[in-house]
Amino acid sequence: MVNTSCTRRWSLENLHLRIFQQQLRDQCQFFWLGVQSLEIGHKKNDHVQVWYGVQNILTAGANISKMLWGSKGRRADARRRLRESVEVSDDSPLRDVTMRNHYEHMDERIDRWWDSSETKIYVDKNIGSGSVSGLDTMDNFRWLNPSTGDLIFWGETFNLRSLAVEVDRILAILEKEADKPHWELPPLAPSP
Repeated sequence: MVNTSCTRRWSLENLHLRIFQQQLRDQCQFFWLGVQSLEIGHKKNDHVQVWYGVQNILTAGANISKMLWGSKGRRADARRRLRESVEVSDDSPLRDVTMRNHYEHMDERIDRWWDSSETKIYVDKNIGSGSVSGLDTMDNFRWLNPSTGDLIFWGETFNLRSLAVEVDRILAILEKEADKPHWELPPLAPSP
């Protein structure tokens, strides 16, 4: 005799997991669309498209982070099964949303800079391997180094390539996991 309450519970737990996996897969695909936009913009020397791509990369990366750990890590324990299902460790580059926060809260960054900058020199959206020297760190806002994949804001560095490697790795897992049925039964206990 099968315990239907156990079967139903197991199915709902798997359904919950599959929904999260499908949403993660979507965000990974959105991430890659951001990468494509950045690359196309870089080839065409279209800075607007480059920064559009960067912003979408960061947004999708932060959405992935929220799926895996919850907002500000508040659901980390509850999302452990999800992280395990896609083999993401707590030291994953996906966990860090600091750079996305700089972009999302640009208004606050401008106010903080305005209140703190002695020179009021504002340098933003640089693309290249060199930075503007002689400026305070806080005067350098967004900067992308395409040769290293480093994204820099106020001297804080975030490597987009390491993020891309991680997204690519989990997307391959998600392509296999997200569409599995949620009605799998738990293994039967051996008969006494």
